[in-house]
Amino acid sequence: QPPRQIESLIRLSEALAKIRFSELVEKQDVFEAFRLLQVAMQQSATDHSTGTIDMDLITTGVSASERMRRENLVSTTRNIIMEKMQIGGKSTRVLELLEEMKKQSPTAEIHLNDLRNALATLASEGFVVVHGDSVKRV
Repeated sequence: QPPRQIESLIRLSEALAKIRFSELVEKQDVFEAFRLLQVAMQQSATDHSTGTIDMDLITTGVSASERMRRENLVSTTRNIIMEKMQIGGKSTRVLELLEEMKKQSPTAEIHLNDLRNALATLASEGFVVVHGDSVKRV
C-alpha cells in the first residue's frame, strides 16, 4: 500500500474505534477500514474497459488503457500522415484522414473527436498544422 493509503487506513481505523466509543483500535477496526477502502477503490478506480482497478484513473483522471489507446491513435495518425503526405505538400481534410484510419484499422472504433485530439497532439509537437478541417504536414 502507498503511504497515503496507509495513512487513510489508520485514520479510518481510528474513526471506526471512536464510533464504538473506544480509545483503542482493534483488529476488527483495521479489517473494516481495509474493506471500506477496497470498496471505495473498486467504485472509483475500476477501468470499465478492462474491469481492473487502475490507480492512474484516480491520480490522473485517465486510465492506463485509455492513455495507451490515445498514444496508439497518435502513433497511427503520425504513420498515416508520413505515408500519405509530403512535408510542405498539399493539405488533407480531417475526414479523409479518418476514412484512411478506418480503412487501415477496420475493427478499431475511431471517432472524429479522437482524431482531432491526436492531431492536436501532433500539432503541439510541430509535426502538422491544423486549420479548421484541413491538416498540413510541416
